[in-house]
Amino acid sequence: MERETGGLFSHDPAVYYDEIRKNYYIYSTDSGSKCREQVGGQIRRSKDLINFEYIGTALNDGIIPEEVRTLTNARGVWAPDIIKEGTEYRLYYSASTFGSQNSVIGLAVSESPEGPFIHRGIVVHTTPDSPVNAIDANLVREEKTGDHYLIYGSFWGGIRILKLDKITGLAAVPGYGDVIACRNKKSCDGAIEGAYIRYNRQTGYYYLFVSYDSLFTVYNVRVGRSRELSGPYLDHNGNPMDSMELPANHIGLKITTGYSFKEGMGFLALGHNSVLETDTGWFLVCHARYEKDPKLHTLNVRRMVFDSDGWPMVSPCLYHGETEEIVPKEELPGAYLRIDFVLDVKQLCEKPISMNLYADGNCKVGAVEGSWDYNENSGIITLTANGAVEKMRALRGTNREEGGKTVALTGRNQSGIGVWAMKRK
Repeated sequence: MERETGGLFSHDPAVYYDEIRKNYYIYSTDSGSKCREQVGGQIRRSKDLINFEYIGTALNDGIIPEEVRTLTNARGVWAPDIIKEGTEYRLYYSASTFGSQNSVIGLAVSESPEGPFIHRGIVVHTTPDSPVNAIDANLVREEKTGDHYLIYGSFWGGIRILKLDKITGLAAVPGYGDVIACRNKKSCDGAIEGAYIRYNRQTGYYYLFVSYDSLFTVYNVRVGRSRELSGPYLDHNGNPMDSMELPANHIGLKITTGYSFKEGMGFLALGHNSVLETDTGWFLVCHARYEKDPKLHTLNVRRMVFDSDGWPMVSPCLYHGETEEIVPKEELPGAYLRIDFVLDVKQLCEKPISMNLYADGNCKVGAVEGSWDYNENSGIITLTANGAVEKMRALRGTNREEGGKTVALTGRNQSGIGVWAMKRK
Protein backbone atom coordinates (compact mmCIF):
# COMPACT_ATOMS: atom_id res chain seq x y z
CA MET A 1 0.00 0.00 0.00
CA GLU A 2 1.25 3.48 -0.86
CA ARG A 3 2.46 5.79 1.86
CA GLU A 4 -0.47 6.62 4.13
CA THR A 5 -0.83 10.38 4.61
CA GLY A 6 -3.10 10.29 7.63
CA GLY A 7 -6.41 9.54 5.90
CA LEU A 8 -6.74 5.85 6.70
CA PHE A 9 -10.10 5.00 8.39
CA SER A 10 -11.53 8.43 7.56
CA HIS A 11 -15.15 7.54 6.77
CA ASP A 12 -17.90 9.98 5.71
CA PRO A 13 -15.44 12.92 5.65
CA ALA A 14 -16.67 16.52 5.98
CA VAL A 15 -14.04 19.07 4.98
CA TYR A 16 -13.78 22.53 6.52
CA TYR A 17 -11.27 25.38 6.20
CA ASP A 18 -10.77 27.60 9.22
CA GLU A 19 -9.87 31.17 8.28
CA ILE A 20 -8.48 31.93 11.74
CA ARG A 21 -6.08 29.00 12.11
CA LYS A 22 -5.42 28.63 8.37
CA ASN A 23 -5.95 24.87 8.66
CA TYR A 24 -8.08 22.38 6.77
CA TYR A 25 -10.06 19.97 8.96
CA ILE A 26 -11.73 16.64 8.27
CA TYR A 27 -14.54 15.51 10.59
CA SER A 28 -15.52 11.88 10.10
CA THR A 29 -17.29 8.79 11.39
CA ASP A 30 -15.84 6.80 14.31
CA SER A 31 -14.32 3.91 12.42
CA GLY A 32 -11.20 1.77 12.42
CA SER A 33 -8.22 1.57 14.74
CA LYS A 34 -8.18 5.23 15.69
CA CYS A 35 -11.47 4.87 17.51
CA ARG A 36 -11.31 1.46 19.18
CA GLU A 37 -10.70 3.16 22.51
CA GLN A 38 -12.40 6.51 21.92
CA VAL A 39 -15.64 7.71 20.35
CA GLY A 40 -16.93 11.16 19.61
CA GLY A 41 -16.15 11.93 15.96
CA GLN A 42 -12.69 11.86 14.41
CA ILE A 43 -10.84 15.11 13.64
CA ARG A 44 -7.89 15.40 11.26
CA ARG A 45 -5.91 18.54 10.47
CA SER A 46 -3.96 19.58 7.38
CA LYS A 47 -2.10 22.54 5.94
CA ASP A 48 -2.18 21.37 2.33
CA LEU A 49 -5.09 18.93 1.74
CA ILE A 50 -2.45 16.25 1.17
CA ASN A 51 -1.01 15.29 4.55
CA PHE A 52 -3.46 14.85 7.43
CA GLU A 53 -2.75 14.53 11.14
CA TYR A 54 -5.21 12.72 13.40
CA ILE A 55 -5.73 15.00 16.42
CA GLY A 56 -8.47 13.23 18.40
CA THR A 57 -12.22 13.17 18.84
CA ALA A 58 -14.67 16.05 18.83
CA LEU A 59 -17.04 15.41 21.70
CA ASN A 60 -15.91 16.36 25.19
CA ASP A 61 -13.92 13.46 26.69
CA GLY A 62 -14.98 11.28 23.75
CA ILE A 63 -18.29 10.52 25.45
CA ILE A 64 -21.63 10.29 23.63
CA PRO A 65 -24.22 12.29 25.63
CA GLU A 66 -26.42 10.08 27.79
CA GLU A 67 -29.72 11.25 26.27
CA VAL A 68 -28.39 10.41 22.80
CA ARG A 69 -27.06 7.01 23.84
CA THR A 70 -30.38 6.14 25.52
CA LEU A 71 -32.36 6.88 22.36
CA THR A 72 -30.02 5.16 19.91
CA ASN A 73 -27.74 2.66 21.69
CA ALA A 74 -25.00 4.21 19.56
CA ARG A 75 -21.38 3.29 20.27
CA GLY A 76 -19.88 5.99 18.11
CA VAL A 77 -20.55 9.16 16.17
CA TRP A 78 -21.36 9.13 12.46
CA ALA A 79 -20.89 11.65 9.67
CA PRO A 80 -20.31 14.93 11.53
CA ASP A 81 -20.45 18.28 9.73
CA ILE A 82 -19.57 21.77 10.92
CA ILE A 83 -20.65 25.37 10.43
CA LYS A 84 -19.41 28.55 12.12
CA GLU A 85 -21.79 31.22 13.41
CA GLY A 86 -20.08 34.25 14.90
CA THR A 87 -17.35 32.88 17.14
CA GLU A 88 -19.14 29.59 17.72
CA TYR A 89 -18.27 26.39 15.87
CA ARG A 90 -21.31 24.13 15.60
CA LEU A 91 -20.74 20.43 15.03
CA TYR A 92 -23.75 18.37 13.95
CA TYR A 93 -23.33 14.63 14.37
CA SER A 94 -25.37 11.47 13.89
CA ALA A 95 -25.85 8.67 16.38
CA SER A 96 -27.45 5.38 15.38
CA THR A 97 -26.77 1.70 14.75
CA PHE A 98 -26.52 0.02 11.35
CA GLY A 99 -29.90 -0.54 9.70
CA SER A 100 -31.86 1.26 12.43
CA GLN A 101 -34.17 4.29 12.39
CA ASN A 102 -33.63 4.85 16.10
CA SER A 103 -31.38 7.75 15.26
CA VAL A 104 -30.44 11.22 16.44
CA ILE A 105 -28.76 14.25 14.92
CA GLY A 106 -27.23 16.16 17.79
CA LEU A 107 -25.56 19.56 18.07
CA ALA A 108 -22.34 20.20 19.99
CA VAL A 109 -20.56 23.57 20.14
CA SER A 110 -17.05 24.86 20.74
CA GLU A 111 -14.93 28.00 20.53
CA SER A 112 -12.38 26.05 18.48
CA PRO A 113 -12.65 23.87 15.35
CA GLU A 114 -10.53 21.33 17.25
CA GLY A 115 -12.98 21.13 20.15
CA PRO A 116 -13.79 19.90 22.63
CA PHE A 117 -17.41 20.26 21.50
CA ILE A 118 -20.03 20.40 24.25
CA HIS A 119 -23.44 18.85 23.60
CA ARG A 120 -26.20 21.47 23.27
CA GLY A 121 -29.19 19.40 22.26
CA ILE A 122 -30.98 17.09 19.85
CA VAL A 123 -31.91 18.57 16.48
CA VAL A 124 -33.81 15.63 14.98
CA HIS A 125 -34.85 12.29 16.51
CA THR A 126 -36.36 9.46 14.46
CA THR A 127 -37.89 6.06 15.24
CA PRO A 128 -39.23 3.22 13.04
CA ASP A 129 -42.48 5.23 12.80
CA SER A 130 -40.73 8.24 11.26
CA PRO A 131 -40.76 9.02 7.51
CA VAL A 132 -36.97 9.60 7.42
CA ASN A 133 -33.78 8.54 9.19
CA ALA A 134 -31.92 11.17 11.25
CA ILE A 135 -28.37 10.60 10.03
CA ASP A 136 -25.82 12.20 7.66
CA ALA A 137 -26.09 15.87 8.61
CA ASN A 138 -24.95 18.62 6.25
CA LEU A 139 -25.18 22.31 7.09
CA VAL A 140 -25.91 24.94 4.46
CA ARG A 141 -26.19 28.71 4.64
CA GLU A 142 -28.83 30.22 2.34
CA GLU A 143 -27.15 32.85 0.17
CA LYS A 144 -29.85 35.55 0.22
CA THR A 145 -30.90 35.41 3.88
CA GLY A 146 -27.93 33.85 5.65
CA ASP A 147 -30.30 31.39 7.34
CA HIS A 148 -29.01 27.93 8.28
CA TYR A 149 -30.52 24.70 7.01
CA LEU A 150 -29.94 21.05 7.86
CA ILE A 151 -29.76 18.58 4.96
CA TYR A 152 -30.05 14.98 6.14
CA GLY A 153 -31.49 11.52 5.62
CA SER A 154 -30.72 8.01 4.42
CA PHE A 155 -32.73 5.17 2.84
CA TRP A 156 -36.09 5.75 4.57
CA GLY A 157 -37.84 8.74 3.02
CA GLY A 158 -34.79 10.01 1.17
CA ILE A 159 -33.06 13.36 1.74
CA ARG A 160 -34.74 16.23 3.58
CA ILE A 161 -34.14 19.92 4.28
CA LEU A 162 -35.00 21.45 7.67
CA LYS A 163 -34.66 25.09 8.72
CA LEU A 164 -32.59 25.79 11.84
CA ASP A 165 -32.77 28.53 14.44
CA LYS A 166 -29.75 30.70 13.68
CA ILE A 167 -29.36 31.73 17.32
CA THR A 168 -29.47 28.28 18.95
CA GLY A 169 -28.55 26.06 16.01
CA LEU A 170 -31.46 23.75 16.85
CA ALA A 171 -34.55 23.12 14.71
CA ALA A 172 -36.53 26.26 13.91
CA VAL A 173 -39.73 24.42 13.01
CA PRO A 174 -41.35 21.18 14.20
CA GLY A 175 -41.34 18.05 12.09
CA TYR A 176 -38.83 16.53 9.71
CA GLY A 177 -38.63 19.09 6.91
CA ASP A 178 -39.25 18.63 3.20
CA VAL A 179 -38.06 15.94 0.77
CA ILE A 180 -35.59 17.12 -1.90
CA ALA A 181 -34.27 13.76 -3.19
CA CYS A 182 -35.26 10.09 -2.96
CA ARG A 183 -35.09 6.80 -4.85
CA ASN A 184 -37.55 4.09 -5.73
CA LYS A 185 -37.34 1.39 -3.05
CA LYS A 186 -37.82 -1.30 -5.68
CA SER A 187 -34.35 -0.40 -6.90
CA CYS A 188 -31.33 -0.72 -4.61
CA ASP A 189 -33.58 -0.54 -1.52
CA GLY A 190 -33.83 3.22 -1.96
CA ALA A 191 -30.14 3.66 -1.17
CA ILE A 192 -29.53 7.40 -1.20
CA GLU A 193 -27.57 9.12 1.56
CA GLY A 194 -24.59 11.30 2.43
CA ALA A 195 -26.22 14.45 1.03
CA TYR A 196 -24.08 17.58 0.70
CA ILE A 197 -25.13 20.94 -0.78
CA ARG A 198 -22.89 23.82 -1.79
CA TYR A 199 -23.57 27.02 -3.76
CA ASN A 200 -21.44 28.10 -6.72
CA ARG A 201 -21.54 31.89 -7.12
CA GLN A 202 -20.21 31.69 -10.67
CA THR A 203 -23.01 29.45 -11.94
CA GLY A 204 -25.74 30.65 -9.57
CA TYR A 205 -26.74 27.10 -8.63
CA TYR A 206 -26.97 25.09 -5.43
CA TYR A 207 -25.48 21.66 -6.09
CA LEU A 208 -26.86 18.60 -4.32
CA PHE A 209 -24.36 15.75 -4.02
CA VAL A 210 -25.71 12.37 -2.87
CA SER A 211 -24.34 8.82 -2.66
CA TYR A 212 -26.13 5.87 -4.28
CA ASP A 213 -25.99 2.13 -3.59
CA SER A 214 -23.98 0.03 -1.13
CA LEU A 215 -21.27 1.79 0.85
CA PHE A 216 -19.34 -1.51 0.92
CA THR A 217 -19.24 -2.14 -2.82
CA VAL A 218 -20.52 0.16 -5.58
CA TYR A 219 -21.02 3.47 -3.76
CA ASN A 220 -20.97 6.41 -6.17
CA VAL A 221 -21.69 10.14 -6.09
CA ARG A 222 -24.54 11.72 -8.08
CA VAL A 223 -25.37 15.40 -8.57
CA GLY A 224 -28.43 17.55 -9.15
CA ARG A 225 -28.77 21.33 -8.98
CA SER A 226 -31.29 24.09 -8.28
CA ARG A 227 -31.50 27.88 -8.34
CA GLU A 228 -33.13 27.74 -4.90
CA LEU A 229 -31.83 25.95 -1.83
CA SER A 230 -35.22 24.35 -1.24
CA GLY A 231 -35.25 22.88 -4.75
CA PRO A 232 -36.44 21.41 -7.00
CA TYR A 233 -33.13 19.69 -7.81
CA LEU A 234 -32.76 18.46 -11.40
CA ASP A 235 -30.01 16.42 -13.00
CA HIS A 236 -28.19 17.09 -16.30
CA ASN A 237 -31.07 15.54 -18.24
CA GLY A 238 -33.68 17.65 -16.46
CA ASN A 239 -34.89 14.74 -14.32
CA PRO A 240 -35.97 15.56 -10.76
CA MET A 241 -33.79 14.06 -8.04
CA ASP A 242 -36.94 13.00 -6.16
CA SER A 243 -38.41 11.05 -9.07
CA MET A 244 -39.94 7.72 -8.13
CA GLU A 245 -40.90 6.80 -11.70
CA LEU A 246 -37.62 6.77 -13.66
CA PRO A 247 -34.97 4.02 -13.36
CA ALA A 248 -33.17 4.83 -10.12
CA ASN A 249 -29.64 4.39 -11.52
CA HIS A 250 -30.36 6.78 -14.38
CA ILE A 251 -31.14 9.83 -12.24
CA GLY A 252 -28.38 12.21 -11.17
CA LEU A 253 -25.11 13.03 -12.91
CA LYS A 254 -22.65 10.32 -11.86
CA ILE A 255 -19.26 11.90 -11.05
CA THR A 256 -17.36 9.10 -9.25
CA THR A 257 -16.96 5.40 -9.97
CA GLY A 258 -14.99 2.42 -8.77
CA TYR A 259 -11.97 2.07 -11.05
CA SER A 260 -8.66 0.31 -11.53
CA PHE A 261 -6.05 1.80 -13.87
CA LYS A 262 -3.68 -0.94 -12.70
CA GLU A 263 -4.79 -4.30 -11.28
CA GLY A 264 -4.80 -4.26 -7.49
CA MET A 265 -4.23 -0.50 -7.20
CA GLY A 266 -7.76 0.75 -7.78
CA PHE A 267 -10.38 2.26 -5.52
CA LEU A 268 -13.99 1.21 -5.09
CA ALA A 269 -17.02 2.68 -3.33
CA LEU A 270 -16.06 6.34 -3.75
CA GLY A 271 -18.82 8.09 -1.85
CA HIS A 272 -20.25 10.10 1.03
CA ASN A 273 -18.51 13.24 -0.13
CA SER A 274 -18.09 16.82 0.97
CA VAL A 275 -17.06 19.77 -1.19
CA LEU A 276 -14.70 22.68 -0.60
CA GLU A 277 -14.15 25.89 -2.54
CA THR A 278 -10.71 27.44 -2.06
CA ASP A 279 -8.71 30.28 -3.60
CA THR A 280 -7.20 27.71 -5.97
CA GLY A 281 -10.45 26.04 -7.03
CA TRP A 282 -12.89 23.36 -5.93
CA PHE A 283 -12.26 19.98 -4.33
CA LEU A 284 -14.36 16.87 -3.77
CA VAL A 285 -13.51 14.94 -0.60
CA CYS A 286 -14.87 11.42 -0.10
CA HIS A 287 -13.91 8.06 1.31
CA ALA A 288 -12.99 5.06 -0.82
CA ARG A 289 -11.98 1.44 -0.34
CA TYR A 290 -8.80 -0.17 -1.62
CA GLU A 291 -9.29 -2.66 -4.45
CA LYS A 292 -6.82 -5.12 -2.91
CA ASP A 293 -8.30 -4.80 0.59
CA PRO A 294 -11.91 -3.51 0.50
CA LYS A 295 -12.19 -3.67 4.30
CA LEU A 296 -9.85 -0.68 4.46
CA HIS A 297 -11.31 2.73 3.68
CA THR A 298 -9.36 5.93 3.31
CA LEU A 299 -9.61 9.58 2.44
CA ASN A 300 -9.74 10.71 -1.20
CA VAL A 301 -9.17 14.38 -2.09
CA ARG A 302 -9.67 15.17 -5.78
CA ARG A 303 -9.77 18.39 -7.75
CA MET A 304 -13.22 19.30 -9.09
CA VAL A 305 -13.93 21.63 -12.01
CA PHE A 306 -17.11 22.79 -13.73
CA ASP A 307 -17.81 22.32 -17.43
CA SER A 308 -19.23 24.93 -19.83
CA ASP A 309 -22.76 23.91 -18.83
CA GLY A 310 -21.99 24.39 -15.14
CA TRP A 311 -21.79 20.72 -14.13
CA PRO A 312 -19.01 19.38 -11.89
CA MET A 313 -16.29 17.01 -13.11
CA VAL A 314 -13.86 15.23 -10.80
CA SER A 315 -10.23 14.36 -11.49
CA PRO A 316 -9.36 10.66 -11.83
CA CYS A 317 -6.14 11.42 -9.89
CA LEU A 318 -5.76 12.03 -6.17
CA TYR A 319 -4.72 15.59 -5.37
CA HIS A 320 -1.01 16.15 -4.80
CA GLY A 321 -0.79 19.93 -4.98
CA GLU A 322 -1.37 20.36 -8.72
CA THR A 323 -2.78 23.68 -9.90
CA GLU A 324 -5.79 24.16 -12.15
CA GLU A 325 -3.71 25.64 -14.96
CA ILE A 326 -4.53 25.02 -18.62
CA VAL A 327 -2.41 22.15 -19.96
CA PRO A 328 -0.59 23.14 -23.20
CA LYS A 329 -1.82 21.29 -26.29
CA GLU A 330 1.61 19.85 -27.08
CA GLU A 331 1.51 17.82 -23.85
CA LEU A 332 -1.70 16.00 -24.75
CA PRO A 333 -0.74 13.53 -27.50
CA GLY A 334 0.16 10.09 -26.20
CA ALA A 335 -1.20 6.83 -24.80
CA TYR A 336 -3.90 6.92 -22.13
CA LEU A 337 -5.75 4.50 -19.91
CA ARG A 338 -9.44 5.25 -19.98
CA ILE A 339 -12.38 4.45 -17.65
CA ASP A 340 -15.94 4.61 -18.99
CA PHE A 341 -18.57 5.06 -16.29
CA VAL A 342 -21.44 2.57 -16.05
CA LEU A 343 -24.85 3.58 -14.68
CA ASP A 344 -26.05 0.04 -13.90
CA VAL A 345 -22.89 -1.14 -12.17
CA LYS A 346 -21.86 -4.80 -12.63
CA GLN A 347 -18.37 -4.81 -11.13
CA LEU A 348 -16.70 -3.10 -8.19
CA CYS A 349 -13.87 -1.51 -10.21
CA GLU A 350 -14.34 -0.54 -13.83
CA LYS A 351 -11.36 -1.70 -15.91
CA PRO A 352 -9.46 0.52 -18.35
CA ILE A 353 -9.31 0.45 -22.11
CA SER A 354 -6.60 2.04 -24.23
CA MET A 355 -6.95 5.47 -25.77
CA ASN A 356 -4.46 7.28 -27.99
CA LEU A 357 -4.43 10.95 -28.93
CA TYR A 358 -2.24 11.61 -31.96
CA ALA A 359 -0.52 14.90 -32.75
CA ASP A 360 -2.27 15.12 -36.14
CA GLY A 361 -5.71 15.37 -34.46
CA ASN A 362 -6.70 11.75 -34.90
CA CYS A 363 -7.41 9.40 -32.01
CA LYS A 364 -8.21 5.80 -31.22
CA VAL A 365 -10.46 4.63 -28.39
CA GLY A 366 -10.05 0.89 -27.99
CA ALA A 367 -10.44 -0.28 -31.59
CA VAL A 368 -12.53 2.73 -32.68
CA GLU A 369 -10.87 5.53 -34.64
CA GLY A 370 -11.88 9.17 -34.41
CA SER A 371 -10.61 12.73 -34.02
CA TRP A 372 -9.98 15.26 -31.29
CA ASP A 373 -9.68 19.03 -30.94
CA TYR A 374 -8.55 21.23 -28.06
CA ASN A 375 -9.65 24.63 -26.81
CA GLU A 376 -6.57 26.15 -25.18
CA ASN A 377 -8.66 28.86 -23.52
CA SER A 378 -10.89 26.44 -21.61
CA GLY A 379 -8.68 23.35 -21.46
CA ILE A 380 -11.50 21.27 -22.98
CA ILE A 381 -10.83 18.37 -25.37
CA THR A 382 -13.65 17.51 -27.77
CA LEU A 383 -13.33 13.92 -28.92
CA THR A 384 -15.45 12.43 -31.69
CA ALA A 385 -15.49 8.68 -32.36
CA ASN A 386 -18.09 6.42 -33.96
CA GLY A 387 -20.62 9.27 -34.02
CA ALA A 388 -20.32 9.98 -30.26
CA VAL A 389 -19.03 13.30 -28.94
CA GLU A 390 -17.22 13.69 -25.62
CA LYS A 391 -15.98 16.79 -23.84
CA MET A 392 -13.20 16.37 -21.27
CA ARG A 393 -11.18 18.84 -19.23
CA ALA A 394 -7.40 18.31 -19.21
CA LEU A 395 -5.83 18.68 -15.76
CA ARG A 396 -2.45 18.22 -14.15
CA GLY A 397 -2.29 15.01 -12.15
CA THR A 398 -0.06 12.53 -10.35
CA ASN A 399 0.20 8.99 -11.69
CA ARG A 400 -0.29 7.02 -8.48
CA GLU A 401 0.00 3.70 -10.32
CA GLU A 402 3.17 4.29 -12.35
CA GLY A 403 4.70 7.25 -10.52
CA GLY A 404 5.44 10.78 -11.69
CA LYS A 405 3.34 13.61 -13.03
CA THR A 406 0.78 13.09 -15.77
CA VAL A 407 -2.19 14.56 -17.62
CA ALA A 408 -5.65 13.62 -16.37
CA LEU A 409 -8.88 13.92 -18.35
CA THR A 410 -12.36 14.17 -16.85
CA GLY A 411 -15.69 14.72 -18.56
CA ARG A 412 -18.69 13.06 -20.15
CA ASN A 413 -20.22 12.13 -23.47
CA GLN A 414 -23.29 13.61 -25.13
CA SER A 415 -25.52 11.25 -23.13
CA GLY A 416 -24.05 12.41 -19.83
CA ILE A 417 -22.01 9.25 -19.17
CA GLY A 418 -18.75 10.02 -17.37
CA VAL A 419 -15.26 9.40 -18.73
CA TRP A 420 -11.90 9.41 -16.91
CA ALA A 421 -8.52 9.03 -18.55
CA MET A 422 -4.88 9.22 -17.45
CA LYS A 423 -1.83 9.60 -19.67
CA ARG A 424 0.67 6.76 -19.38
CA LYS A 425 4.38 7.24 -18.80
